[in-house]
Amino acid sequence: MTGSATEITVLVVEDVEPLRKMVRMMLLDGGYAVIEAANAREAISALEQHPHGIHLLLTDLVMPGMNGAELAREASRISPALPVLFMSGYADDPIVQDLADQASSFVAKPFTAPVLVAKVRETLTRSASDDRNRLGP
Repeated sequence: MTGSATEITVLVVEDVEPLRKMVRMMLLDGGYAVIEAANAREAISALEQHPHGIHLLLTDLVMPGMNGAELAREASRISPALPVLFMSGYADDPIVQDLADQASSFVAKPFTAPVLVAKVRETLTRSASDDRNRLGP
């Protein structure tokens, strides 16, 4: 997959740098291209610079400033069909539970590389299926 014209790019938004770097390596090892953002502002900038070049938004739910759910809403204005996968280490927090329940895709931290890559693949597959259903047969 690496280096091909059909490369799938994931925008990873995580405010904790070591975690962001770890997620980046997991996704690179899984065959995905990665763009990193340390916060929602950087993520929005990346989306504006690459409106059709980002295939999935992987964002932490709990971040300073704009949280992951707010970022997802803003991202949908820039790229309406962009699938979103939320992640959080605060799965027991009622706010996170509420956001995760509303989200189409969620992965709880800590996770292993195989779990993350499978969840990314599942989210992308579900999004592609949803797109086909909207377009009809």
